[in-house]
Amino acid sequence: MIEKKTAQGILHALEGGMVPENGLSYIAVGRKEEVEVITRDMDRIAEGYSTFRLLEGAYGTGKSFMARLIKNEALFRGFLVMDCELAADRKLCGSKKEGLETYRVLLSRLATREQPEGGALEQVLDRYAEKRQEAGSWEESLKNHIQKLPHGYDFYELVLAYGEACLKGDRERKDNILRWFRGEYANKTAARKACGFSEIIEDGNWFSYLKIWAVFFKEIGYTGLYVILDELTQITRNIVNSTTREHNFERLLSMYNDCYGNGAGHMGIILCGIPSSIHDSRRGLFSYEALKSRLNVSALQGDEILGAPIIKLSMLTPEEFAVLLERVEAMHAMLYMEKDGEGADREEERFYFTEEERIQFVDYEYRRIGAVNHLTPREFLRDFLTILNLKAEKRAGDSMEDFLYKGTGLETTPSMIGQADLDDLDEEETLKYESFTL
Repeated sequence: MIEKKTAQGILHALEGGMVPENGLSYIAVGRKEEVEVITRDMDRIAEGYSTFRLLEGAYGTGKSFMARLIKNEALFRGFLVMDCELAADRKLCGSKKEGLETYRVLLSRLATREQPEGGALEQVLDRYAEKRQEAGSWEESLKNHIQKLPHGYDFYELVLAYGEACLKGDRERKDNILRWFRGEYANKTAARKACGFSEIIEDGNWFSYLKIWAVFFKEIGYTGLYVILDELTQITRNIVNSTTREHNFERLLSMYNDCYGNGAGHMGIILCGIPSSIHDSRRGLFSYEALKSRLNVSALQGDEILGAPIIKLSMLTPEEFAVLLERVEAMHAMLYMEKDGEGADREEERFYFTEEERIQFVDYEYRRIGAVNHLTPREFLRDFLTILNLKAEKRAGDSMEDFLYKGTGLETTPSMIGQADLDDLDEEETLKYESFTL
């Protein structure tokens, strides 16, 4: 049985068109093949490989939901996860240190299973400091694996310094080193004065340090590192300057090559974007031939997504939508009955509507103009939650047919295409459409 607080959080997020922070397993339907691909990736990362995936889908088709599902599964499997939305001031590189800003946000959102909301960097480093006090050969393995990587020598020396600061209880020294790891020093002089090291994390080398972090996390007992970047359009269509856009594409190409050319280990990279951010021949990723040749699907691929770097998220099927509605309705009914002091565990009162009525709603939504190509789970759930709220608060005796076809409060729902136009017509003009059906 789902907890009341979790159910409230899920419904509140869905009403706002957002992905819930917790409880995704209660509303996860479909995406079986996509989930299988990602879990196989996780198995490979645990073995020491790295993977690179693009989640492609129109707005509202479930990219953010899928990314959150991946994050939750990764945390459950012992990975550490960094996630970040790209923005005007957060890209892969830029003249105003936009790449470094992305790195800083990623480090600030480092999540563990115990601290899924982020901010876990100090916790993880303290775990290393505690483990270092125990005798074992793992320390030599850590040293060898990190120091052979670019920038690894300084990184390892700072890790040692952090452990010593923990042992001595030197809070100021710890904070200075944490600032270095977070890329907060503006120049080498400031870093040398605070930490005794002249190298710093910069716009041009921040991904090299992500690769070091992945190895470090693995060596101290985690499964690996997942990096999730959303809003791919920020480095494609939203960059007007062609040179800046090309530099970002070059950085992305370097990340891809590292993942598949053994330049990175124990790391998974997920990027989320709308179709135009990938396929646009002028500003999309495919405008850069080196990326297009690597990301484009082979003509022999067919519908199989296992070997394709790009995972295309299609709309849920009517059957999957019906299952989703049933789960959402059960949560809504449980909360409403508890509010009214009724028995939430009484089987006959768990739902407002019958299965046939939910199917009727799905059929209604699919009959809307353009629904086959443009209907999204976000719109679908908003409409359904509107009906559930009306059913619970004002129109308990109405059937699904009453809500859909008999002049209810849903008449002006923005997502119901064409209804707003009808509302503007006078009575005589409206009669023209009375017998119109699709």
